Amino acid sequence: MYRKYANGEITALQSYIIIISIMIGTGILGLSRVVSDIAQQDAWISVLLNGIFISIIMAVIIHTVRKYPEDNFLQYISYLLSKPIAYLVTIAYIIYATLATATIIRFLLEMIRTWLLETTPMAILSLILVLTAVYMVKNGLTIVARFNEVLFFYLIVFILLILVALPETQLINLRPVGGSGIKSIIKGAIPSFYAFGGYEVILVYYTYISDKNTKILKYSVLSVLSVTLFYTITVASQIALFGPDELSRVLYPSMNYLRAVDFPVFERMELFFTVFWSFTVIGTMGLQFFSGCLLSQIVFKTKKAATFAYIYAPIIFMLTLYPKNTPHLVELSSYIGYMNIFFGLILPLLLFIMSLIRGGKGSNEKSV
Repeated sequence: MYRKYANGEITALQSYIIIISIMIGTGILGLSRVVSDIAQQDAWISVLLNGIFISIIMAVIIHTVRKYPEDNFLQYISYLLSKPIAYLVTIAYIIYATLATATIIRFLLEMIRTWLLETTPMAILSLILVLTAVYMVKNGLTIVARFNEVLFFYLIVFILLILVALPETQLINLRPVGGSGIKSIIKGAIPSFYAFGGYEVILVYYTYISDKNTKILKYSVLSVLSVTLFYTITVASQIALFGPDELSRVLYPSMNYLRAVDFPVFERMELFFTVFWSFTVIGTMGLQFFSGCLLSQIVFKTKKAATFAYIYAPIIFMLTLYPKNTPHLVELSSYIGYMNIFFGLILPLLLFIMSLIRGGKGSNEKSV
């Protein structure tokens, strides 16, 4: 029989860090470019509005799942949507998590090949990262959460890196505020939705929070708002430096943003960004990978989720080598974005509505 904490547990604090860590992954690389293509100088407004919207979705998710604190993902969806649908949704999530893991790894490979190891074969780098993912998740959720907890301090470096080029920016590039029109601003929020992807893993991990009596809803929402602030400042600073027209022609705005500044000691600051960002992406990779393994264990009722880490590893390895180049990777990642819309938006709203209809199952009131 499936045991609730067979694969470890996390604290409420670690759950907030997981939300932040998984959202700040590959999305930061091209966020300002894809959004400014639509919203021009108002791209930062699109990102801000989208972040506020996702914080509401996060509140909906926590409000729903806390009614079923003793049930895992498959169990509470079975109660709300019926058992057959629950199995379909869970299997679909496993596929989504596997594809997302492969996509994350390939984005990291593209960055490493571009900025650090240009001549190293892609297959060798992919094998190293896939083995790293297996090693990370084989000991359970607690280890994955602790790894991301340590990496949380790397985010301080990200914040400092945003500030380094501020003296070179021109606020005139952000004007006129609202000049692109409300329609463009709203349209610009759609691609930024993908950059925030990953927060939906709380649907899987909430059950394993050991101290659910804390104000999880409040601080989960604050975690999303923190990422929103980070992304908004990042996009605004990059638009102020490059301008929306030039930004649309830059593949990795965050990297070029750092190259625009001359440092007295460090000649290539973008390399430091690549190193720090790589560790953050590895944390995101582990969270996505383990969510798929954990749900597989629940569906197939095995003793350990780590079993599926070994099963999925060769599949992910082959998937990472499938994209022909970076544009092809970006194109394929858009399909992952569509799946993210379902698991990050449609499914939470559907579960919320059904929870209102069916109510909780032995749930207790919790502080918010």
